[in-house]
Formats: sequence, structure tokens, C-alpha cells
Amino acid sequence: MKPIESLGIGLLYYNKGLQHFERALFDAMQALKASGLISHGEFIVRDGAPVDYARETITAQAMASGLDAVVWLDTDLIFPRDSLVKLVSMSNAGYPIAAGLYRRATYDAAGQHLLTRMVSGQWATLEDLRANAQGGVTKVAMSAGGFSIVRREVYEMMREKLGPPWYCVYDFQQGDWCFEDTFFYRRVAKLGIPVHVDPELHAVHWSKFGPVPVTPDQPEMVELLR
Repeated sequence: MKPIESLGIGLLYYNKGLQHFERALFDAMQALKASGLISHGEFIVRDGAPVDYARETITAQAMASGLDAVVWLDTDLIFPRDSLVKLVSMSNAGYPIAAGLYRRATYDAAGQHLLTRMVSGQWATLEDLRANAQGGVTKVAMSAGGFSIVRREVYEMMREKLGPPWYCVYDFQQGDWCFEDTFFYRRVAKLGIPVHVDPELHAVHWSKFGPVPVTPDQPEMVELLR
């Protein structure tokens, strides 16, 4: 795979936590610019509802513009300043789909999970992901779509082999309603496209409950939540 030169930055707009997101995005973009990893970045913004339509039309615009990859940063996330650098670097290292971990917000710490499934199919824990890491990344079955990077070649293969859509909240083959990224990763699995996460790259999710409490392994988030 050739290094990414042009990047679509897909933003799904949600009206919550924006003051934190804007600062996180600014810092991440400054770090990406300083890295010299890409020569062109293009923001593509859609309202977050309906979510499948938003991801589908962002992807279509990125493909029409000839961009090398789409990095997904939903606006209800708060992420470290090196997030874009890490995601693009993972993609350049040969991982067609790469992601960070998405801390889902609940008041009950026991109810928080990473919205990531291991290859075996069970929900992943941070301990699982770290224990199975090789070269700093872990192969998984799926992760949350809102904090990831997908190369153009993935979308092209899906379009050629499976046809549209890339994202949908109804799986017409399995006959069930699902999250749009679940639909996407089911189709990815049919094509045997590998998915990898960095178990040390974490985003805080701003839900209706507020941000996920910062845990000891997320010290970089503290300043963003003040």
C-alpha cells in the first residue's frame, strides 16, 4: 500500500461536547500538519442523524474526490493530540482499517466497554487487547467506526465485490437492525479484510451522561475536560 497523501476527515456532527471536541481537533490537526505525513486534508461534515446516511455520503464524497483514506472523528469524542498521527501511521504501516478505542459513557464503570470485538467474537477488554497485541496493534473483528481510518482500497473492494451500501442500520441479508458500523464490519469480514486497533489509543465519548470519567491510563485527557 502506498503512503496516504490525501486524507478525508469525516466529521459526524452531534450537538454535545463540542467545546471539547473543537480543541481536541485543533490540537490533532496541528500535530498532523507538523508530522508531514499528508499533503492534503479535506473536511467532510454531515449531521450525525441518520448515522448511516451520514457515513455513506461522506464516504461517497471522499471517493469522488479521489482521497486516499477517510479518518472518522465523530464530534462527540475527545481524543489525544497525537490521534491523527497515530491513525495515519497505522494505515501507512499496511493496516487497511485501523482504529483507536472508544470509551462508551455510562455512570456505572462496570457498564463501560470499548465497543470492540475480539476475533473470537466476544466483547474486548483492555486487558484482552493488550495481551494479544503484536507490534503495538491487535487484530480484532470490529471496533467503533467513529474513531478509525479506512483506506480507499477497502471501499473500492466493497463496492466491486458486494455493491452498495457501505453503511446501513438494517442488514438486509441477515434481516436485523444493527449499528451502521456493525453492518460495515460484517461486510468487511466477508471479504477477509483485517481490522486492527491500537490498545493504547483512547477516545473519551461524550454521551447524554457527560464524558466518561478519566481513568488513570488516560492522563492526557484531564486538561480537555476542565
